Amino acid sequence: MPRRNGPRPRFTLLASAMGLALLPSLAMAQTAAPAQPGEEKAADTATLATVEVRSQLESQLRALDLQRDADAIIGVVSSDSLGVYPDKNVAESLQRLPGISITRDQGEGRFVVVRGLDASLNSVSVNGMPIGTPEDSSRQATLDVIPSDSTERLTVVKAPTPDMSGDAIGGSIEIESASAFDRDGRSLRGRVEASYPQLSGDVNSKLAFNYSDVSGNGEFGVAFGVNRSERDFESDNVEVEYDFNDNLGDDLLIPVELQYRKYFVNRERTGLNLNLDWRPEGGGRYYLRTLYSDFTDAETRQRSIYVFDDGELTGASGETREFTDIPPDALRRRLRFRTKDQSTLAISAGGENRFDAARIDYQVGYTDTRERVPDEVESRFEYDGVGDLSAIVDMSSPVPTFALTDPGGDGAWLDNDNYVLDRLVLAPKFVDDEETQAKFNVEFGSGTVTWKAGVSGRWRSRSADVDEAELRITPDLSLGAWTTGSPEHRFGDLGDGISTREMLDYLRANAGAFGERPQDVAENLILSLAEDYRADEDILAAYAMGTFDFDALRVIAGARFERTDFDAVGNVVELDDNGDLVLPVTERAVSASYSNLLPGLHLRYDGSNDWVFRGAWTNTIARPSFGDLSPRQTINREDSEIDAGNPELDPYESSNLDFSAEHYLGSTGVFSVGVFHKDIDGYIAEVTTNADPDFPGFEVTRPVNGDEATVFGVELNWQQSLDQLPGAWSGLLFGVGATWLDTEFSLPQRPGETFTLPRASENIYSAYLGYEWAGLSARLSLAKRSDYLDEIGDSPDYDIYVAQNTQLDLSLGYDVSRNWSVYFEASNLLDEPLELYQGNASRTLQREEYGRSYALGLRVNL
Repeated sequence: MPRRNGPRPRFTLLASAMGLALLPSLAMAQTAAPAQPGEEKAADTATLATVEVRSQLESQLRALDLQRDADAIIGVVSSDSLGVYPDKNVAESLQRLPGISITRDQGEGRFVVVRGLDASLNSVSVNGMPIGTPEDSSRQATLDVIPSDSTERLTVVKAPTPDMSGDAIGGSIEIESASAFDRDGRSLRGRVEASYPQLSGDVNSKLAFNYSDVSGNGEFGVAFGVNRSERDFESDNVEVEYDFNDNLGDDLLIPVELQYRKYFVNRERTGLNLNLDWRPEGGGRYYLRTLYSDFTDAETRQRSIYVFDDGELTGASGETREFTDIPPDALRRRLRFRTKDQSTLAISAGGENRFDAARIDYQVGYTDTRERVPDEVESRFEYDGVGDLSAIVDMSSPVPTFALTDPGGDGAWLDNDNYVLDRLVLAPKFVDDEETQAKFNVEFGSGTVTWKAGVSGRWRSRSADVDEAELRITPDLSLGAWTTGSPEHRFGDLGDGISTREMLDYLRANAGAFGERPQDVAENLILSLAEDYRADEDILAAYAMGTFDFDALRVIAGARFERTDFDAVGNVVELDDNGDLVLPVTERAVSASYSNLLPGLHLRYDGSNDWVFRGAWTNTIARPSFGDLSPRQTINREDSEIDAGNPELDPYESSNLDFSAEHYLGSTGVFSVGVFHKDIDGYIAEVTTNADPDFPGFEVTRPVNGDEATVFGVELNWQQSLDQLPGAWSGLLFGVGATWLDTEFSLPQRPGETFTLPRASENIYSAYLGYEWAGLSARLSLAKRSDYLDEIGDSPDYDIYVAQNTQLDLSLGYDVSRNWSVYFEASNLLDEPLELYQGNASRTLQREEYGRSYALGLRVNL
């Protein structure tokens, strides 16, 4: 729904502050003294559940048990942790694990980066079923689509065994929803929450309900969950484009364009999960798993654009640049509105049977991931001033500032009445990604040797229909007709506000007054076809492996074979020597087939004094994204930019070594160190150039295979409950994690240079300090990553980086009774922005700020 203008509900932080002040008093006021953790050792979750509710410690115990028993190198987040953190989705929950960082969209976690490697190098499954992505050109699974409340546990496998999918150079992310047998009898959990984002001042809501029960003498289980959240929030953005200019004799790098952007977002999430289990007394296990999530994002974007390079660079002194003869139409105002609906459906059914010394399991499933953007529209206005302008741009800070001189008068360019409608741009988009899978495994053996083998098939179909049309026949309209109050903006004066409601009402009432100019018909046709493609990918796999136990040593050896067949159909766009699009658009079909043998060896040694040592040699792959491999182009005529596919891409192939040592500190802590190395052949990176022979006059970004890439990393993790301390001190628990990376690869397009891997942060840190005592629960958590390379240009001056980021969150809760609790959460306490820079940190390319957000809620657990 469009963002409403006018007064908005607000609340102060007084209630929050009062709640924080009262929590310790409430804890001290309890008449019944709780059992001392020093006396009641938290050896298992059942004891905790009957003595004292300590959700942080309970979730830590569950995660440690799974990690300790695993043959592979993994990290786990349990369902109770998902309730403790102020996390809106699965991506944000996963960032709490060592070696995991996330990339964000509008301040929310979206893509998961494992060990600094791009999210497209991960495999993601829901209840054992691989899921696709609604993104039109990527393999990156959008994990902001899945609410945390829809899940029971999250597992990241960093070194897969041969019975796991081979497309996991980064890692394999496994998302599980709850089974009734995960609970002790009947369980009912609910949550009601109100949240407050700082920039918008709106009060938002969240509801969650989960139910499970086991009946029929313990044979039948049902687990059901539903959750719903709605958020209205804002973000402030500034973007700068830099280029070289030699008007003054020297080649000076100057800001050629600056944009102020304001986003108003209404974001809704709905999650549903229904799981059925049958475990008959005579043996066997059978299940049905379903998960559905829907993510709707209604976004208004208001932009003010200043194109300094349309004028003349006439002066440069120190960090100051002077421009004259800037035409009025170099000042532009834009209003874009669109609703984006992304949904994920995962259904799987399967079972397990045992026959003496053999066990078989099987599963069939279907996933459907889609995106619908039916209504994207942008109104573009240009300044109708009385004469040319001049500007002085100050580059002394990373975000340039400027002062305009306008013959029309001071501030005339901020007045909507001085802008006239130039064109309307329509950009609907529809993406469908479906996959069917079947797999069968058999395991047999006895004593110290176990054999396992299996086969699987995955059949995936994907289509993208991305359209764009510019309507330059428009009514005579001044932007003043849509004026509303000036929005607040942290970076500069946006001028008059623009009403989304007025725009949409006007467009509906005057739809017949807009049209294509005759000379635009052909170009609009080309633009509507250039990004479209259809693709099919079939993967057949088989594996065999053996597990050999020699007292404290376990050896797993085996190999996996995967055969991939890929077919795609897209459209080829041609440009003439003047850079004009040429008809007709021709269709192009491409195909690729390749086979990969992926051997693996895993060692696990249970040492004395609670030490566990693991080593692994694995081989993994990653397939190029559908959009990268398909013949397609994204054409931005206004900015002379093209993103093009490359059907000649080869898959990534990686050989990996992993070593880890874990020391378990009683039942409540662990200290671990891991070392890993990867050799990746054919690493794919996006390269941007202004000299592409296929697209003269355009800045072209295209994926290419680079030379061999190497990754070396070290991971440290220490988490501990201090339950051995006396009295209230025993409620303390903490965790710290760190990952250090050294990555390198090279590209033929930039000979003699080496690069860090795109989206690979060299340093990733996480830490938390928690406290649970007498019903009071508190947790302060931190996630920090260093900057990383995002895009490679023609030279180092055009390389784009994402700056470092630190996320600090706070959770406070109080158990009013065993079944009821209240909580307060604060996110992004450091008010960290998303920041990109070009070449070096002194040239900010983009800075977007989201502000802090707060939440108050009530939980019930019956």
